[in-house]
Amino acid sequence: MRTIVIVGALLIAAGAALTGQDLLSAAKDQYASAAYEDALSTLNRLDGSVAPDVARQADEYRAFCLYALGRTGEAESVAESLIRKEPLVRLEAADASPRLESMFSDVRKRLLPSLIRERYRVARAAVDQKSFAAAEPSLADARRMIAEAEKLGVKDEGLSDLSVLVDGFLQLIKSSADQKTEQLAVVAAAAPAAMAPAPMRSPAAVSARADASGAAAAIPRVYSADDEGVSPPVVLEQRMPPMSNEMQLITRAAKSRGMIDIVIDETGRVIDTSVRQSMNAAFDGMIVRESRKWKYRPAMVDGAPVRYVKTLILVP
Repeated sequence: MRTIVIVGALLIAAGAALTGQDLLSAAKDQYASAAYEDALSTLNRLDGSVAPDVARQADEYRAFCLYALGRTGEAESVAESLIRKEPLVRLEAADASPRLESMFSDVRKRLLPSLIRERYRVARAAVDQKSFAAAEPSLADARRMIAEAEKLGVKDEGLSDLSVLVDGFLQLIKSSADQKTEQLAVVAAAAPAAMAPAPMRSPAAVSARADASGAAAAIPRVYSADDEGVSPPVVLEQRMPPMSNEMQLITRAAKSRGMIDIVIDETGRVIDTSVRQSMNAAFDGMIVRESRKWKYRPAMVDGAPVRYVKTLILVP
């Protein structure tokens, strides 16, 4: 009780002169003395100008106090806000009991699938624009979060597909960087027009097509790996076209990697194939033709088959 009185007296005496760190330290002392309401009041005196580390610790102790007071829903809401800002944040506070660790872990487990998909969508948009440098940090974040989700035993059928895509895109970026480094060592004589990438169709393009009058003809929604609640297609037959020894030598020497999008309909047939990243001009045509023979068990949403765009990374 003496500690509570001393801390309270210090707060009154110091008044507005207290820094963010002072208030945080006082709140920690109050929490340690089981003065949870007082600690919350102290934490509420912090403003938005405090350092990020102080703000993060303050939110941790705010969650601790709310949890100790039995206000579990509010505590989880604070934990959710923290985890959305830093998905892999760890509780470093000495006051983090096993029950608090478990609460934060449960919230993280619930949020990770949507947070992973958010990072993937950001990365995918950057890849579509050929902004590999912008895509790489989001992909690296997604890779770490997927590893954490696996560690926590998160149950989400779509995460396995996302894991393959994230690894594939990271390899694609590395391959592209390696090629760029090699190209910088050689004086390029090609005209800028020859170097311009061919236009690619985005997966969203298959969601609506223009009819002869120019009006969009509505077709069923096309889902993808970044949609939640979707069971991805299951491969029944996905045979790649044979690549000649000469073609393999060429693509490997060029360190080429390809990327295609295939749209799988409600019956498991491939109804559209788009080359997003060419591995080899001759092989592109072969794989587009071969893809029409592939068969899948269709993607499912709420027990019903749906259309799904699946991205494949091609490695020679």
